[in-house]
Amino acid sequence: MTKSLSQDVQDVQDAARSRRALGFPRLARCLVSLTIALLAVGAVASSGAAQDGALIGQVTNANGMPLPGAEVRVGSVDGVAVTGNDGVFRVSGVPSGLYYFGVRQLGYHPIAQMLTYDGSDTLRVTLERVTATKELDTLKVQAQEDARWERTMRRYDIALSAARSGNVVTGEDIDQRNPVWTSDLFQTMPGFLVVGSGGGAQVVGSRDRCSPAVYLDGLYSPGTRVNDVAPQFIDLLVSYSSSATVPAEFQDIRANADCGTVAIFTL
Repeated sequence: MTKSLSQDVQDVQDAARSRRALGFPRLARCLVSLTIALLAVGAVASSGAAQDGALIGQVTNANGMPLPGAEVRVGSVDGVAVTGNDGVFRVSGVPSGLYYFGVRQLGYHPIAQMLTYDGSDTLRVTLERVTATKELDTLKVQAQEDARWERTMRRYDIALSAARSGNVVTGEDIDQRNPVWTSDLFQTMPGFLVVGSGGGAQVVGSRDRCSPAVYLDGLYSPGTRVNDVAPQFIDLLVSYSSSATVPAEFQDIRANADCGTVAIFTL
């Protein structure tokens, strides 16, 4: 049976609560030791230059050995790419801007990540092998990881839809900026002001100077401040300074969209 959008959003919130309780960071990084690095145009890029929106990269194991036959899926792009004997993949038709992708291979922990693509990036993805004491345990772990991966890919689709009309800050951006508090991300955010400093800082709309409506993992969270969520737990933050740009999924009758709206995904 196909799950509804509201069920997927509820899954996001439940999973996020569990991860926060356990102290886990973003999902892709708690599933596997993930390495995603921009590569210079070289051996990998020579297999096919990044033309007409082609995302290229290489999948390897923890020892740096290529992984052939790995499945690569990119959000909003039809079809699935498979890595060759050299571990290289090429996915055509990837639009510039925010996107998400997932990689999985039998016997390895799958990964999912959201990034910003400028039309020329190439990626190196390292997968970590699934290990267990018994073969049956390994199969169980693999099945659980694959099911979680499928759910994560659906949730990224929800997040990507939310980001189409707002100002976006990705987990990648947060890592680069390394803010102490989530409010630090709003220092240069259009339509918002930061009042005060440190953990007690308040984010308000620049027009009416009132607190924005906050949605946490897809659900309206009245009373929640942006600093209630530590920046290292955020995979995507989308802000809407105008009520006219707020998508339907972030329009709750209890919320005052005139003060701005902030959607935080901890995915």
